[in-house]
Formats: sequence, C-alpha cells, structure tokens
Amino acid sequence: MIVFKFGGSSMRLDFQDAVSLVASLSEENEVAVVVSALKGVTDDLIRYADSLNQDLAVKVASEYIYHAKLNGIDPSVLKPYIDRLFTLPDLEYPALRDYILSIGELLSAVLFASAVGGKVILGEEIFIARGEFGDAFIDIEKSRRNVKLVYEVLEDGFIPVVPGFTANLDGRVATLGRGGSDYSAVALGALLNAELVVIMSDVDGIYTADPRIIPMAKLIPHLSYDEALLASRYGMRAIQWKASKLAKDFKLTVLFGRTRNWRMGTVLSEKSSGMPLMTFTKDRLLLINVTEDIGYDPIEEGPYWKLYALPESEALAVVRELHKRIFPPTQSIFQFGLDIQWKSEHYQQVFIKDLSQKRNIIRKFYYEGENVEPSG
Repeated sequence: MIVFKFGGSSMRLDFQDAVSLVASLSEENEVAVVVSALKGVTDDLIRYADSLNQDLAVKVASEYIYHAKLNGIDPSVLKPYIDRLFTLPDLEYPALRDYILSIGELLSAVLFASAVGGKVILGEEIFIARGEFGDAFIDIEKSRRNVKLVYEVLEDGFIPVVPGFTANLDGRVATLGRGGSDYSAVALGALLNAELVVIMSDVDGIYTADPRIIPMAKLIPHLSYDEALLASRYGMRAIQWKASKLAKDFKLTVLFGRTRNWRMGTVLSEKSSGMPLMTFTKDRLLLINVTEDIGYDPIEEGPYWKLYALPESEALAVVRELHKRIFPPTQSIFQFGLDIQWKSEHYQQVFIKDLSQKRNIIRKFYYEGENVEPSG
C-alpha cells in the first residue's frame, strides 16, 4: 500500500502530473490519495468564515469550476459540494469555521477522484479526533474501525481519495491545523500499514533551508524522524510536526518529492545524512547538524542541535551567511538524484521508473555524474 499526498501547489499547478502518477502506480499497487485545497483557497475560506461575505464563497466556487474545466472534468460533479458554501449549518463559531475550511479539501478530492477513477471518503468518516476545533489530533486507535471503508473502495476497483486536513470531533468536522493534510496522509498510512507515504509538493524534497528564500539551499537525501520533528516545530513547512511525530511512532517511511516530472529527493526514516538543517520562526532560530559559531549563545541545545532567540530578520541573515560558509560556490556540492524502482535494472536519476510487486525500494545517489551508493 502506498499513500500519496498532494499539496495545494500540486493540485493547482501540476494536477495532471499528479493524476498520471497515481494512475500509473495503481496499475500494480494498492494506492490511496490524500489531497489539499488548491493553493490559496484555504486563506479565502478563512476570510469567508470570519466575515461570511459570500463574495469570497463565490470566488472559491469559481476557482474550482474553472479548474475542473481546465482539466477536462465536468464541473457539475462539484455542485452538491459547492452548495455547502452557501447553505451553512447552524453551528457555533469554532465548529462553523472548521466546517467552512473543510470544503476546500473536499472540492479537491471530488476533482481528483473524477480524474483518476476514484471514490471520495471523507476525512471525518475515517479519522476520529480529540482536542479542539482548529487544531485537533487524530486518535489512531479509535480510528482503526473505520479503515474498512478504504478497503471496501479498493475491493470495488476504485482509488480511495481522502480530503486532507479534517477529522471527526464529537460528530462534527474539525480541522487539524495548518499543514494538516500531511497529518492526514501519515495517519492513513499508519492505519493501512502502508509501505510508503509519499508527500508531493512543488519542490524536490527537504532542503538545508527553505529553498524559496535561500536559493543556495541543498537537498537532503535522508532525514531522521527526530530531525524532522524538531525542525517542523520551528518553522520547517515540508511536514507538519504532528505528522513527523506520527511517522516516528509508527516507523513509517515517508518520501518527499516534486509532483512535476515525479522528482523525488528526500527519505524520512530513522536514517540521517547528517547534513545541516536550518529553520526559523518569528523569534526562534534552530540549527541542526551545524558546528559553525554564529556569535550568539543558544537558549537550548541538544547533541546535534541548538536553538537561539533571534528575530526573524536576524535569523534569515544568519542562515544566509551559514550557507555561504558551508556551501561556498567554489566547492563541489554533493549532487544526487533519488530513484524508486521496484523491478528494474536501469537507473534514471530523480525519476520513478517502475513499481512492481517486488516492493523493494532501490535508492541510488549521484556525485558529479559518478554513481555512489548511500552508506548504511
């Protein structure tokens, strides 16, 4: 079993690549899919929930109708779910807000299921939650009885497509916090005893810093559960911290890659490449596997990490300077590609070539054109 999660950028910009990937792998493997709302839609839904200005609901509905037409999908499949934007239930604000926010992922799931020959299973039909609206936690043990819904869809010959970000809290839909679709995917992987959870986005994997703001950041081939959990608590957006913890608890292998052209770059497991990882929030800077002195005293530290109290602007400057020191332009940088092949004798850099019933992940990395097998 492979669980795929496609983020908002993938759903908006690389929809056909996502559909093709799932369709290809589902020919010989059991596959389930978790999807996010189109990039930008959740922010619009937050504004709608706070104001109840129906112009925002119209905007969201229009975006999904346009996206359906763009991808050759009959937009009428969306109508029963778009109607939910305009016929809101009588709920207290926290529950109403989560109800509204859940509609983005639901519309994405309907589109994806229509494109890939799938069937939608609501997140709240599978996941039982505890905690609060807006930041609920999935109770894996209580959710186990519902996983039969996924197997029933598979037995009927369909691909299960689950809206991410949502769960059932006392009979009402609750959201799982920002990045909650990562959490949904890892939770589904835990419930299905998946061999692999694949988190697809608009970057090749997890980098030494956010590549969107640090262009010279380097891709990390292997990240450990502990490194990911720590980093995701202090600003790393590649995976939600709850998802990191759950992956660690269930020893799930998580692969990170780019939807466009199916490029894969980082494996999350017990193994670490020992590469630097630098993340920050508005008032904290976290350095993992960094030995260089930055001129500040840490407020906390562990065997391989240090945490500093720095404002965001200073943290950004430190991360840029560290990348210049650690990865100077003249230095030959470790370059690699990650292959996943399950029955093949031919390697193709950073590309899924074949998956078969052998279910044996073959990883190969490259250093300046020369093949180098990873250690361990």
